[in-house]
Amino acid sequence: MRFGELIAVRNANGKDWWLVTPKRNSNTFYIFKFTKNGIVDTFQQTIGILPAPAGEGYGQIVFSPDGSKIYRTNPFSPIMVYTFDREAGVITQFDTISYDYGNQPIIGEIGCAVSPNGRFLYLGARLNLYQLDLQAPDISASQTVVAEWDGFADPFPTMFWQCQLGPDCKIYVRAGGDTRYFHVIHNPDEPGLACNVEQRGLPLPTPSGSSMPSFPNYRLGPIDNPGVPCTATVGTQAPPTPLPVFSVFPNPVSAALKIVPNRQFGGQARVRLFDVTGRMALEEIFDPQSACTELDVRALPDGMYFYEIWSEGRVARAGKVLRWNEYEKYPVCSFAVASNPFCPETRLCVGYRR
Repeated sequence: MRFGELIAVRNANGKDWWLVTPKRNSNTFYIFKFTKNGIVDTFQQTIGILPAPAGEGYGQIVFSPDGSKIYRTNPFSPIMVYTFDREAGVITQFDTISYDYGNQPIIGEIGCAVSPNGRFLYLGARLNLYQLDLQAPDISASQTVVAEWDGFADPFPTMFWQCQLGPDCKIYVRAGGDTRYFHVIHNPDEPGLACNVEQRGLPLPTPSGSSMPSFPNYRLGPIDNPGVPCTATVGTQAPPTPLPVFSVFPNPVSAALKIVPNRQFGGQARVRLFDVTGRMALEEIFDPQSACTELDVRALPDGMYFYEIWSEGRVARAGKVLRWNEYEKYPVCSFAVASNPFCPETRLCVGYRR
C-alpha cells in the first residue's frame, strides 16, 4: 500500500464498512469487512491490469460517492475503473479510461476525485487540473483543462496533486508536498470552467505531507436509501471545544498522572499538587517538549488534590484530580486454588483485586 491508496465505503447494510487497498505494485486488492466488532472478514481479489511500475506511489485510488465504482490512477497507465458490489464486498467488473497527461517536462503525481453527483472525474496532473465527463459517449474525448498552474511557489511549486471530495461538496486538491495550500474546486458538479477552481483557496497553518486526509462518504446509507454524499452545510452545532494547553489524565489516578502538551512550549515547566488544606504535596520540573510526562503519585494518600502547571512564566493549566488506591484486599481465603485462582497451590492467602 502506498500514499493515498487506502479507501473505505459503507456496506450495503448501512452499518458496516469495507476497507480496500491494493497490494504494492500489483492488481491484487485486499478487502476487509469492518464492523463494530473490528475486522471480521478479509478477502483477496486479483482483477484488471498491472499498473505501470514506473508510476508506483504516484497515483491515487478513490470510491465514487455512491460506492459503486473505484477509480485508480497511475501516471503511466490508463485510469483503472472497478465496479464494486457493496453487499458482497467484491469487484465485479473492470474497465479503463485513456487520458492525456499533457505536455510536461516531468511526468509525476496524478490524483483523482469524483464530483458529488458522480458525473465528473477530476485529475490532478502537476501542471494541469483536468475534468472528464463520465456520462459522455466518449469519456476520453471529454477531457478538459479546468485549471493551469499559475507559477506560484512558496517555497515549492503549488501544482495539482492528490484530490479529495470534502463533506461540504467541494473538492480539495493538494498543492504538493511541503506546501501550505490546498486548491479548491468550489462547484465540482458543474461542467468545464464553471466548476470554479480557486488555486490555493485553502491556506494551511503548516506544510502538508505526502498525502492528504481521507473522507469516506459518511452519509452513504443502505442500497434502498443511499442518502446524499455531501451538503453545503457541514454542521449547525457550535464548533468543538479546543483542547487545553495541557491534557492531564487519568482522573481518578492510582499510580502515574500523565501530562501531555497540546502545543509547543519553550523552556522548562513545573507541576505542583496541593492537598485540600492548601499544603503542597508534590512538585516536579519537567520538559514540556516531551510527548508525555508521568508524575508518580503512589506515595500520596488517597484524596482530592489540586494541580497547577506553570510554563513560560504563568499558570498554563489548573484543575483537580482524585488520587485513590484501586487495589483492595480480599479477606483471607478459606478454600484452595481449585475454587479460587488467587490462592496458590493449596495454601490460604490474601488476594488483591482491582
